[in-house]
Amino acid sequence: MASRWAGSRWADWSPVGFDTDPTPGDPELVEALAGHLRKWSGRLERQSATSRQVLKTNLGAASWSGLAAEVFSDRLRALTAAALKAAEQHNEGAVAATRWSLALEYTQREAGEALQDAEEAVADLEAAEASVAALGVEQAALLSALRALEKAYNSSEKPPPGSAAPAAVDVSSARRREQEASDDLARARRTVVDAQERLDDAKRRAGRAKQEYDAAERAFADALDSALHGALPRAPKPELKAFASVVGKLSHISVSASVNASLMDTLERLTPEELAVLLAEEPELLQEFWKHPPSPDKVAKWWSGLGDAAREAFQAAAPGVLGNLAGLPYGVRHRCNMTVYSAVKDLPGRTPEQQKVLDALKQVLSDPLASLVSFNLDAPVPMVAVGYGDLDTADTVTWAAPGMNSDAAEATQSWSRAARNLYYEQVELDYSRTHAVVGWLGYDTPDLASVNNPALAQDGSWRFANELDGTHATRTAHSAAQFPYVSVVAHSYGTTMAADALTRVKHDVDSFTMLGSAGIDTHVVASLTDLHVKHPGGQPAIFTTAAEQDLLAPFGSALGGRAEPNPEALRSEGTGWATIVIGLNVPQSMGGAQSFSSEGAVLPSGEVLKQTKGHSTLGAHTDGWNPLNGIAPEGFGYLDKDTEALRNTGYTTIGQSESVVGGLKPTR
Repeated sequence: MASRWAGSRWADWSPVGFDTDPTPGDPELVEALAGHLRKWSGRLERQSATSRQVLKTNLGAASWSGLAAEVFSDRLRALTAAALKAAEQHNEGAVAATRWSLALEYTQREAGEALQDAEEAVADLEAAEASVAALGVEQAALLSALRALEKAYNSSEKPPPGSAAPAAVDVSSARRREQEASDDLARARRTVVDAQERLDDAKRRAGRAKQEYDAAERAFADALDSALHGALPRAPKPELKAFASVVGKLSHISVSASVNASLMDTLERLTPEELAVLLAEEPELLQEFWKHPPSPDKVAKWWSGLGDAAREAFQAAAPGVLGNLAGLPYGVRHRCNMTVYSAVKDLPGRTPEQQKVLDALKQVLSDPLASLVSFNLDAPVPMVAVGYGDLDTADTVTWAAPGMNSDAAEATQSWSRAARNLYYEQVELDYSRTHAVVGWLGYDTPDLASVNNPALAQDGSWRFANELDGTHATRTAHSAAQFPYVSVVAHSYGTTMAADALTRVKHDVDSFTMLGSAGIDTHVVASLTDLHVKHPGGQPAIFTTAAEQDLLAPFGSALGGRAEPNPEALRSEGTGWATIVIGLNVPQSMGGAQSFSSEGAVLPSGEVLKQTKGHSTLGAHTDGWNPLNGIAPEGFGYLDKDTEALRNTGYTTIGQSESVVGGLKPTR
């Protein structure tokens, strides 16, 4: 249907509230683009068919075989598939362009008609307002005259000499003229209201047209972007030779290999210069290395086979990759991560969460003992790990995993302080050996609303397991290196995640310590015997503690339907609150660990170890609501200095569980 609006797109759009045309564009040009995309779709489809025919007829001949033929065939198959995919996406782009053209015509017609109606309404409104103004003056004058006549008519006083008192007919005539003026004024005011309503309606219709235009434009842009990505891109002119070399080498990687294996193959095949070119062309590859880390054992073997010059070159070419690569020496990772940190810390445009991490790291890294073990601002939530001690040479290495509400944006300083407290405790307990602790914030931790979701723990467990195996790989890559005592300590929901990870590690850890556990996911861990933890003396080195005043941990177990490794916690008020008040089921218990006390103690030496009085690892002063003692008082958290929990955790994480204060009690 032809539009009744035939105005110019360059019209004055202010009557409908826009400074410029709200639906700009030329439908004919868009339709021409659709034709161009359809044309290229046909060309690409024919190119794919030709390549497929070459593969079917020519490369099937026995006259050409061997590695060269296989590589060429793989490349041609990729080209065939890419051309066909590009053809499909170009056709999708053509369909999207046609839809956009039709949407453009429709929204322009709607906006144009709204503008026409608005212009008419504005004209009517201006005329009506002028009429109201004039009639208002006239009616006011007539009303004033009427009041004067009525006053004179009703007056008992004689009129002044030379004048006569008004007659009744005079008053009636004046009253009729005033009423007629009032009626005219009322009609004019109704006209104003009607014109204003028509103007408002026109503005709403123009606004709807704008919204529909914007939505259609976004859909078209997305579809066109997909089509453009489907095109076969030209190789970039800069560094073309290096890029061609990269493509040639990558063509040797099996398409059936896992992403992790493919990334490892990429490292092994490319020179540092080629890796830099690849990352420049595909910056998203950094996150692929993070999400799909190569085998730490293979990383360590690759690194040990490089010369000093090559190692320096790789660190310069790809610090964002190497800094987060389990299996590399931790000194290398720290230098690479500091390179990235230094490059981004003062850049604008960061999200609030990223800026919080950068600000926290500025404080944490001022400690000369601290090292940046991992650093990824661009993960779904920023993720970091801070180490204390020399991770490459320490006799004991502890990985510490946090629980709920401990994303790096919120917990970099506090979790690093907890890790540092544990490090100093280990040093105090055993001067004869060297120690190192990593405060690991490498997963998306839950909040209270999502703490019952096992997916976050399962997702984090893969990377945590990779890091644990990385400690083993880093040391075993060097025959002269001494393998450390490797322990894991986890808090709250971190115990859920760490337990999942310990079913996935390739190499057993020496011990696992759980603080205020929020429960074990029985869908992943049917029994604590499933965990890859060593069994010194026939007893798995799995330790657990739950403070009596920590009511949140057992509540979390009940909320998540997870098994509680601390049987005594099943009798806590937190469990009762979850089962009686909320109506949740009592969580099952999971025995097999050895529990120790967090209730405080006085040692024979007279030293007083404090009680843990809440759920948090570090206590803090709070004046507000503190449900289930989620925040321990200041100085009374699990890993606060001078607590029994910290002392006993120190012992269990360095292989001296026989020294635990109060002894160990098997759980059932």
